Amino acid sequence: MRAAIYARLSLEREANAENIDIQLRECRGYAEDQGWVVVAEFADSDISASRYSRKPRPQYNQLLEAVRAGDVECIVITEMPRLYRRLEELLELMYLAEKTALKRIETTDGLAYDLSTGFGIHNAVAAVNTAMFESRKLSDRIKRKRREEAKNGRSHGGTRPYGYEAGGMVVREAEAAIIREIAERLLDGESQREIVKDLNRRKVPTAQNGTWQIHNVTRIMTSKRIVGVRVHRGAEYPGNWPPILDSDTWERLQTIFAGHTAAIGKGARSYLLTGFLRCGLCGNALIAGAIKGPVETAPRRRYRCRRLNVSTGIETGCGKISRLAEPVEDLVANAVLYRLDSPQMERMLHAGDPNIEGLIATYAVQKSRLDDLLADYASGLLNRQQLAQTKAMVEEAMEATRLKLAKAESGRRLGSIPAGKTLREAWETASLEWRRQLIDLLIERIVLLPGRPGAKRYKQWGFDPDAMQIHWRVQDEPPPPEALDQ
Repeated sequence: MRAAIYARLSLEREANAENIDIQLRECRGYAEDQGWVVVAEFADSDISASRYSRKPRPQYNQLLEAVRAGDVECIVITEMPRLYRRLEELLELMYLAEKTALKRIETTDGLAYDLSTGFGIHNAVAAVNTAMFESRKLSDRIKRKRREEAKNGRSHGGTRPYGYEAGGMVVREAEAAIIREIAERLLDGESQREIVKDLNRRKVPTAQNGTWQIHNVTRIMTSKRIVGVRVHRGAEYPGNWPPILDSDTWERLQTIFAGHTAAIGKGARSYLLTGFLRCGLCGNALIAGAIKGPVETAPRRRYRCRRLNVSTGIETGCGKISRLAEPVEDLVANAVLYRLDSPQMERMLHAGDPNIEGLIATYAVQKSRLDDLLADYASGLLNRQQLAQTKAMVEEAMEATRLKLAKAESGRRLGSIPAGKTLREAWETASLEWRRQLIDLLIERIVLLPGRPGAKRYKQWGFDPDAMQIHWRVQDEPPPPEALDQ
């Protein structure tokens, strides 16, 4: 009989799980004792056959191809759960047994499942049902264990979390100091990209002794572990480990990450006003890019209205407005710096904005109401429709509070100018992200109007300042022309 051997080592890592080599040797010996010819061996390592697993089994799929090709009469395994824990997969093999040379499945302890008889099929189905039942019991047992661990405030295991020793219960002070440093720098307006670059320059290792990336910072600083909270399936429990940050600081950090626009995997932003500029003719958002003019020898940085969406071919704008980036950015920068001298801006940028604490308290109350709604639904006090309606109202209020907090927090962070520096000096040395945050705090949108190229001059550029409108979030007297020429 032509036999194919299949072995599998589960992700579950049971205490009595055999390794792949032992399974293969046992199956070879069994086939040899029966006088069968082993035509192929297939082995999947670290892959579960459970109904809860979504990971493909490439070697199992190759086994099925060998069966379809008519090369296999018997499949040899150490035990049925190595092959199946899902009935639908057995049904596929039973169908193949009707169409191909496949006759049976046999285990090394002598259990044979003859797929050509009703009795053999019945036994195979019963074996798979037993494996499914055992898998479900194991899953339920693990879930109960994880839930009990969470309620008792114990760590959930896994790789060592940054800031804590192995096991996650004792603070590693050197790493905790880095977490506090990152929090302080983020709240002072520094970007994740700059922080990551500095940590790597200083050769500060991650928990796995690797180099820092933006997603490392995001994962650590958005995890509730660092405030001593254990999260399990959406529910929160007090952890038995010491917190590294206080909850107010953590909540303020989340407003930064919620509004964070830096996309992982993309290059650094190089245009100051992307997202702020609008076409004065059609209202379309202007795009940024290097474009070569009719009489230019090389492309130059520009903001322009794009007529067609390059992905869809659909017309989205008029395509009639285009400006060099340098004069537009310079004019906006001077207008912003002038506006910062006003009393209104001074109040907005005051570092000790007392409204922050009140907003944090409001957000905490709203979050508690949301938790209460879920509890009322679980206990039957609310039906699904009532939950959906009320939940939507609370979440809308939470989002409004979060936006207010983000704006207040931005003002606090952006108002922190290094000692001994003027606003203009701070602007000149600040990162692009910091400048954009400041612009967003002050400006709602900037509209570029039609104009004749070269008709007027602004500094060294042929640019008409009157062809640009700045819509401020806080209304004040517009800066005089001489202020913009500084």
